Amino acid sequence: MFKSKLLWYGMMLGAIGGWIFSIYGIAKPLKDENLKKVWKSILATWALGHPIELLISTRIGKGLGLSRTRTIAKTLLFGFTWWLPLKLGVIKK
Repeated sequence: MFKSKLLWYGMMLGAIGGWIFSIYGIAKPLKDENLKKVWKSILATWALGHPIELLISTRIGKGLGLSRTRTIAKTLLFGFTWWLPLKLGVIKK
């Protein structure tokens, strides 16, 4: 299951959806309280998770010969849905 490119690319698409939802919530504040809670939890998860992910992904990227800039950009955009399948060899650099 974790060796499926389709799974990981679908999850990357979900990460982009999360960014769109988050930016929308900033541009046009959400009125629905349940959506606000989801929005806040996504932002909190990213604020806490991305610094940890950057520590992990920069080592992976360096080991695979990727530039630091590319590794940071893709980690911030896609999070673990990019660096984990890269580490597992499911996707290529």
